Amino acid sequence: MERLQRELEIQKKKLDKLKSEVNEMENNLTRRRLKRSNSASQIPSLEEMQQLRSCNRQLQIDIDCLTKEIDLFQARGPHFNPSAIHNFYDNIGFLGPVAPKPKADQRSIVKTPKTIPDTEEDEGAQWNCTACTFLNHPALNRCEQCEMPRHF
Repeated sequence: MERLQRELEIQKKKLDKLKSEVNEMENNLTRRRLKRSNSASQIPSLEEMQQLRSCNRQLQIDIDCLTKEIDLFQARGPHFNPSAIHNFYDNIGFLGPVAPKPKADQRSIVKTPKTIPDTEEDEGAQWNCTACTFLNHPALNRCEQCEMPRHF
């Protein structure tokens, strides 16, 4: 009998604790509802609506552009690797510093030797891109138009 009485007391304490937690939660909920009903920010103003519409339009344009870019990438074929695209200028070799131009009175006296060799003879023939058929310079490793690698 005593054991049952102790258990009853423990359960009553638990019940009281739960009741107080429920009351606290109900009070919090009531406060939140009052804040929402009293706040003017629940209904956006006309300016906020226009800004939201503008942002939505811009996001839709961005989505359309990205979709078209993805379609273009997919249309370039199974060998196309978007991560292999690099800046055009990364593929041009550095030819060294440029010699200073001679002054006007020295032009007739001093002839500067030709430092850059004829590109057709030393670099080979021009090459056609396999993706867009553009005729590229032999020194380029990527197509000048579509940046497709020369040898993929």
